[in-house]
Formats: sequence, structure tokens, C-alpha cells
Amino acid sequence: MKKYFNNQLIGLSLIMLCLISFCGAIVYRLYSLNNIGVAISLISAIAAFLIIQRYSSIYTPSVIPAAFSTRESGWGIQWEINKKIKSEKILLIFYLLLSAICFFILFSHRTAEAIISPWQIVPSYFFIFYGLATAVLILNILKYQRFSLLLITLHCFLSFSIAWIVYKIGYGFDPFIHQATMDLIDKTGAVDPKPFYYLGQYSLIVILHKITFIPIQWLDKLLVPVLAAVFLPATLYRVLARWFDSGKANLLLVLIMLILPFSFFIATTPQNLAYLLLILAILLGLICSNAYELIIIYLLALAALLIQPIAGIPAGLFALLLTAYHSDNDKLKKYFYSIIFILAVALLPLAFYFFEKNNSVQGAELPLQNKIISLPELTVPDQENFILNFIYLYGFNLKIIIGLIIIAGLIIAFRHKQKCEIFGIYFLMSAALLLSYLMAKALPFNFLINYERDNYSDRILLAAVFFSLPFIIIAFYAFLEKVLKQNRVIKTSLLAFLAVLTAVSLYLSYPRFDRYFNSHCFSTSASDIAAARWIDGNAGGDYIVLANQQVSAAALREFGFKKYYTPSPSQGEGCLSAEASAKAEGEVFYYPIPTGGPLYQYYLDMVYKKPSRETMIAAMDLTGANEGYFVLNKYWWAFPKILEEAKLEADGWQEIGGGEIYVFRYTR
Repeated sequence: MKKYFNNQLIGLSLIMLCLISFCGAIVYRLYSLNNIGVAISLISAIAAFLIIQRYSSIYTPSVIPAAFSTRESGWGIQWEINKKIKSEKILLIFYLLLSAICFFILFSHRTAEAIISPWQIVPSYFFIFYGLATAVLILNILKYQRFSLLLITLHCFLSFSIAWIVYKIGYGFDPFIHQATMDLIDKTGAVDPKPFYYLGQYSLIVILHKITFIPIQWLDKLLVPVLAAVFLPATLYRVLARWFDSGKANLLLVLIMLILPFSFFIATTPQNLAYLLLILAILLGLICSNAYELIIIYLLALAALLIQPIAGIPAGLFALLLTAYHSDNDKLKKYFYSIIFILAVALLPLAFYFFEKNNSVQGAELPLQNKIISLPELTVPDQENFILNFIYLYGFNLKIIIGLIIIAGLIIAFRHKQKCEIFGIYFLMSAALLLSYLMAKALPFNFLINYERDNYSDRILLAAVFFSLPFIIIAFYAFLEKVLKQNRVIKTSLLAFLAVLTAVSLYLSYPRFDRYFNSHCFSTSASDIAAARWIDGNAGGDYIVLANQQVSAAALREFGFKKYYTPSPSQGEGCLSAEASAKAEGEVFYYPIPTGGPLYQYYLDMVYKKPSRETMIAAMDLTGANEGYFVLNKYWWAFPKILEEAKLEADGWQEIGGGEIYVFRYTR
């Protein structure tokens, strides 16, 4: 039973999660996720799981010959037996103590205030304990290896957990929208419209909520950090154990992958969850040797596709490419590779193009500089203290560093091309997605607000980097193998440097507010919630609110999708984006939604031009509401000026949170 647990439980859990996500998404799209829908989803998932396990008995997952060794391993670790139990326990206790201190520091600095970065609240000595914990973990790997993978999992969870711990109310904006949507699905069974994307995450969380009774907010906060911490180290170690001989180097490599920033694992969004599934499919593709293992990759791809197509489409194409690779039909390979390459280049830009065509705003031009693609340049920061300069020496040049690592991996793979033959399909996918990125970069994305127009093309570029992971892995392994052969002084120095880089990567993976970088976006605060509650309690009837996205997030958290308006054909002079969005959506949410709500441009006019009654009346005309509120946060860049101007034309105002927020009321 213990052996079965070590080798199978993680893999079986991954299969079951993918099946729940996929089956739940299909049932939700065709029917609903009420109690009957959840039961159908679970029965379907369990039935599919049993059928797949039937394949497991036919195609017992074989251990393919390792490319650089003959070692065999499953999902778990072949633990070494070490006689120095006492020293081993000391290291284990020491790491757990340091890790506990790190968690204690984070929990003791939770905040409901509006902050830009968690590092504004978390003290700098946190990084000392984090770095020491990393160093002790490295020492444990070098000396004993027992429990190392479990400790690495804990270390990953610590690394991915800072946002959900420190931001007491919530991190970011999108999670509030998704949580409000899932709350409504939980209560009513369905929310219209039902696009194919996002459904995989919604169904997974809603079903888990209904069978575990864990609140949706907590499931949503923890889903990606927990799944990434559990599945990534185990999957990567399984791959390395199939490929390489050195247990120490394998475990060290799993740990030092944290030197690459991991901002896509710190919060749950459909894109982040789909990225995780894509990465798992990419890793498992390296050791796929039979139909059973190929089915798992298809499951990951299908789940990713129903969560976020920007990751799901490449995952699906990769699964097809992998199928062709393992085919014995060389003629099929030749044509299939070409077809998959063309599809990987064209599908995402075409999808963006047609979405743009149906949702763009006439006359909205993207500034030329946003279309220019510039190569990264070497930057040497020298304007601050040594620590900050070192952090950004790494951070500013990260694209160059990753590029050089990939090139080194390409050279190593070419030298061992017979053993690394499968790397060819990864290179093919990475090159295709790079071309896809260049095509997408030329699109204006007028259906998005200005500062989000690069996001979608950048996501394709990140997917291209993910397909370069085999080259990064082989380069890291070659480096670690050389390090472990050095004398004690050199080896200790280099591994200590890697521990420092892990702490640097942790800093760079979260929003920052320092002399070199400003993430700009404030978190939702207790004052934002108080403002949303005050407005709802004092409004006399139908009303709209012009506020920033974090106040909108607070309203979503408190009241969900409480009110929508049908846009009036005789709307006031506003913005083209508001008109187009209203036509596209058919209804207008009563708070501004930056990613698609027409009220957001009116809010921008209030804060960037003038907080005038005329602008508020135009927004009220759009919706037909007779009462409007303008919310001004103290941290806004021109707060004193806007505050005095708003007081001149508003019918009244209310101070919230000791002056952190002012709410201005307007009536017709």
C-alpha cells in the first residue's frame, strides 16, 4: 500500500482532477451545475477514470530507458537509507522551524489596507529566513536526500503562498469576478452567457465546493498555489529520474527551478491554471512511452482548453504532435508535423483577429510604439544600494539570461541528438508559438483597454518559453553535475549563490513598489468594502457607481452581479469603447469593469479630465439610472485636486475610512 501511495497517488489525483474539470465543463455548458449536474459530472468523471485505468492494466506504464542513465523511478522517490539518523533529523527539524517562521511572519503581517506590493508590509528579514530555509534544504539534499521531495513541495507552497496570505481580502482584480461568477453558479446552477473558456475552472471549483463544503473563495485562492506545489515537483522529479542518473542533481534541479520567477503560480486565474496544466503536459511528454501516458497528456490538454484556450490550444496541438512523433509512419510524421506547425503559428492570432473584428471600436488606434518589438538589452542598474541593484541586475536581464540558458540547452541537446530526439518537437512548438507571438503583436486589440493590449500576445510568448523547458532543464542539469564535482569551497559558494537567487526570484515574482519598479495596482481594502456597503445602504433606488477596479472588486465580493442595465440608445457623449462594449454585451453592469464594462471610460474621464456633473449625467443616461456615485481613493495621483473639484458639483459627499476614500453623490 505504501509503495502504491508513493508511485501512483499523485498521478491518479491529477487524472481525476482533469476529468472532473472536463466533465463538469461539458455538463455545465450543456445543462447546469445544480445538484443533478454535479452528480452527472462526478459519475461521468468516475466512469471515465475507471475506463482509463483499464488502459493502465493493458498498457502498464513502462519505464523507458533513461537517456543518460539506466535508473528507474515512478512518481515517488527511491528513498536512500542513511545511517546518520540524528544529523538527518536535526536538518529536517531546522528546515521545518525556518519554514514555520516564514509562515508566521507572513500571517502576522496580513493586511486589509490598500497596498501595491506585499513587500511594503512583509519585513525584509523574511528573506533571511527564506534564504536560510533554502540553504538548509540544499544541504539536506546533498547529505541525505530522504524526505527532500516532500520538503521541496512545502518550500514551493511557501513560495507560491505569499499573495493569498498577505492580501487579507484578496489579490488582484480578476479573481473577484471569477469568485462572484462561481458563487452565482453555486446558487443558481448556471450563469449566462456560457462561453467555452473558463468553464473548466468554474466546474472544478464549484464541484469541489459542493462535495467538500470548503468556501469557494478559499478554494479559488488556494487552487493554483496548492496544485502547483504538489504536482510540479513530483512531475519534474519523475521526468528527471527517467532521464538522469544523479539523485542529488535531480533533487537540486527541482529546487533551483525556483530561481526562475513564478508569478503565474501565486494566484488562481483561468490563465494560471491552464498554464500549470500546459507545463505538466510538456513535462510528461518527455517520458510518454505508451497509450496510457498519452491519454493523460490529452486529458491535461482538454482540461486546459476548457479553462483558457491561449494555453489549451498549444497543449492540444502538442498532444497531437506527440502522437505523430510516436507513430511508426514516417510519411504521416512528415505531413503532420507541417500541419501542426502551421496551426500552432496561425490559430491564436486568427482567433484574436476575429474576436477583434467583432468587438473592436472604430477609430480607436493603438499607439505605434506598442507594435514595435524590441530585443532585450543588457541593463546594469547602479542607482540604489547593492541589494536592490543585484536584484534588478537579475530581474532586468532575465530575458537575456533565459535566452542564454535555452541556447546552452539547445547546444547540449544537439550534441546528444540521438538521445534527445524528442526535443525536436518541443523546438518545433516553441518556434511556431514565437512566430504566432510576432503575428499577434501586430494586432491592435482595440477591444481591450490601453494598458492590457499587450497581455494576450505576451501570453503566447510565455507559452513558447514553456515549450523550451526541456532545454532549460538539460542546461541546468549539466551545470549542477559540474558543480557537484567541484571541491567543497567552490561547491558551497555556488550552491549558496543559488539559494540567494531563489530569494531574489521570490521578490521578483510578486508585485513590487521600489525605486526601480512600480506595479501600480493597489489591492482591494477594507475601506473599499466599506464604501461599497455605504453606497448600497444609502442609495434611494437604481444607481450606478464610477470607481476604480478595486472598489468594483469590493462590490463584486459583497453583492455579486447585483444589477445590470439595458443601455439607452440616447446616451450622453462619452467614449467609443463604452458604446461598443454596451452593444457587444447588451447590458451594463452598475460598477465599472475595466476588461469590458462601458462605465470604466466615464470613470477615467472623471479622474483624468474633470470630475464633472456632465460626465456623471452621461453615464446615468447610458443606463437610465437616476442616481450616481463617484468614488475617489486617497492614493490616486491627483487626489487633492480631484477632491476639491468634485465637491463643487456633487450633491453631497461622504468620507470613508478616516479619509481613505471619498464618495460623491449625484442625482438628476
